[in-house]
Amino acid sequence: MRLKIKWNDDRVRGAATAVLLIARDRLSRGETGDLIRTSLAEYRSDIGAYKMKRATWAEPGDPGPFVKPSQVAFYASLRAAVDRWLLHLARNKRQFNSLLELDNAMVAALSDVR
Repeated sequence: MRLKIKWNDDRVRGAATAVLLIARDRLSRGETGDLIRTSLAEYRSDIGAYKMKRATWAEPGDPGPFVKPSQVAFYASLRAAVDRWLLHLARNKRQFNSLLELDNAMVAALSDVR
């Protein structure tokens, strides 16, 4: 049986939220290298630990504990890019055949955020 992940599936929004939260945490620690891919890898490697950490984190819309204006600006543009990507998926009613395909599409869509 083939796995179908539709644009309105909770796994799509969950992965997008996880990327925002984990990227915000990594960015606040100064880790900026391949931020989207590493955030997705951390999320996929241990979803249970992510959910436990998420209970203590602020909502994705909160700018977080950034000390540099460049971090605030980067996170704001990342949030906007995620919103545009989710809107694009909804408009085109995009489907994915696997979580890997979903992750690769997210990395491709968000990797050029500055």
